[in-house]
Amino acid sequence: MPGVASAQSLPLSLRGNRSLDTWLRIDAGGTVTVFSGKVELGQGIRTALAQVVADELDVAIDRLRMATVDTLGSPNEGRTTGSNSVPDGGTALRVASAQARQLLLENAAARLGSDVADLNVEDGVVSARNGRSVSYWELLADGRFDTEIDAQAIPKPHNSYTYVGTSQPRVDLPAKFLGEPAYIHDMRPPNMVHARVVRGDLAVSEIVSVDDAPVRRMPGVVAVVRDGNFLAVVTEREEQAIDAAAALRSATRWRTSRRYPGPAALPSILRDVETADELIAETPSNGAQIVREFSANYSRPFIAHASLGPSCAIGQWDG
Repeated sequence: MPGVASAQSLPLSLRGNRSLDTWLRIDAGGTVTVFSGKVELGQGIRTALAQVVADELDVAIDRLRMATVDTLGSPNEGRTTGSNSVPDGGTALRVASAQARQLLLENAAARLGSDVADLNVEDGVVSARNGRSVSYWELLADGRFDTEIDAQAIPKPHNSYTYVGTSQPRVDLPAKFLGEPAYIHDMRPPNMVHARVVRGDLAVSEIVSVDDAPVRRMPGVVAVVRDGNFLAVVTEREEQAIDAAAALRSATRWRTSRRYPGPAALPSILRDVETADELIAETPSNGAQIVREFSANYSRPFIAHASLGPSCAIGQWDG
């Protein structure tokens, strides 16, 4: 259809999440709930994304409620890795917020008897030159947009930003400073047991043998679990899991038939692997001749993208 963006022309995170209601909700009481598929890991992404939305919607940043990621209702943006939360999630929310603002202005223009170009928005209140005004919350009483994102609305230019590029209080820090629950590690369901995974030196290590009988007799041990080369211990308390995992590792023989290449071998290996190209931007040359070309190789050694605390998962047995 003319004027409607194809899925491939949308930002990556929007291609499978085109409903505007997946990203934004105008709440009663003068707030806006923002939904994202990027998880707050301590990197401050909730604050960064709030800055993007506040600028595009023309609302005060303290009106925004950043919803915790929920696999049932949040947009599926894949993994939160690689410093992609702002380029992917931020771009998606910018486009979604620009369209939400455009729709709200069109509704306001009809209600106020004005042209969209003659409207002004300040903190969610739309004012017309004829002196009449209406708020986002009056325009969208049920909170829903009921439309798909088509990326036709133009986001604001950089020089009109109020929040982006400025330092704002981190919305995630107060709870952490006060010791309030923030992560999966803080959950304590009834009758919870603890587990630790026992690993070899490398991800490709294979188990040769396990003498787990002494470990099963240790205090608090509920089970030793093995599935191929996956090995774990389950205990009643966390410190028991730590002790039992150390003992189980000592009682396990591993074999490593494959090893990761050293830094010297990486350039040749990378040249041979399959690549996937993605066009980020293309600027017309206007007939200009290339005067000089530059090329360079950059590399860095293997590094651990390590968190301050251990990775954690929680499951509830319902069988």
